[in-house]
Amino acid sequence: MKTGDSSLDSVSFFAHGANVPERNTGCYIAPMRIIETIDENSLGTLSTITISSSNSEHPPSDSFENLLEWIKDKLPYDYYTICKSIKVCSSLISYNRAFDYRKYVEKLGKQWPRNFILLGDAMCTFNQQFGQGMTHARRQAKELGKIFEENSYLLKDISHMYNSRASLITDGCWISSTASDWQTATLKVIKTDQNGETKTYQRDETINKHQLQISLFIQFMQWYTFWIVKCASKSGKLSTEFIQVVNQLKHPLILFKPSTVLTVCYAALTNYFDLSKKYLLTRNFSIETSSIS
Repeated sequence: MKTGDSSLDSVSFFAHGANVPERNTGCYIAPMRIIETIDENSLGTLSTITISSSNSEHPPSDSFENLLEWIKDKLPYDYYTICKSIKVCSSLISYNRAFDYRKYVEKLGKQWPRNFILLGDAMCTFNQQFGQGMTHARRQAKELGKIFEENSYLLKDISHMYNSRASLITDGCWISSTASDWQTATLKVIKTDQNGETKTYQRDETINKHQLQISLFIQFMQWYTFWIVKCASKSGKLSTEFIQVVNQLKHPLILFKPSTVLTVCYAALTNYFDLSKKYLLTRNFSIETSSIS
């Protein structure tokens, strides 16, 4: 429904990304399809609203009224304005246990059992907040169909051939999901090598486990994702590309075009210098005040 604020009603995609641990909550409002309506107060858009949270700052799911109060307290006021004007078409769906699980089947090569494949969640499970599971499984099934249609391989070779192709489909989803989860304060990582040896890494100083370290690549992905979400909320073209990548309609590399990278870097640098300027002004004011005193 219309909010009465033309600056909000004219935008179809909204994104307020979490930046853990400084900001543990986020919200994404993305259009799904246009609907026919005779209601003059309706925008004619069916959208999905996703609220993400980390480090125990979880939203209520018992009623939409309680959720609205939580949104009003935890998110920018524009999101409260939008959410209080919407017509809810489904029940609230929540989950508090997020996990990612992957079998690196491609590393076994031809040692993988013949005439045996893993598809979808059997190969890799993602954090549900991104809604990637069903599309991921469908893409893998489609790739398996292509291999049979090509009719270029012996039956005994199809399994490991499929594994190598399916893993490429998994990579993009896996990176986006795990980069987000690496920000969780209670993160736990369990790795099992080809020899069956298991190591557990956990962010909990009270537990004597292997030290958990985050790679520079994951840190970069977290930084880039945060800023590209902010840029997408102000650009129709970029928001469309972002939604296409999230829904696996486009390859993630589309978000790393030179023009997009420059836009992201410009936004980040502008924000940094604005904050630095405000800090210096505040510091000078404090020094002058101290001098006067």
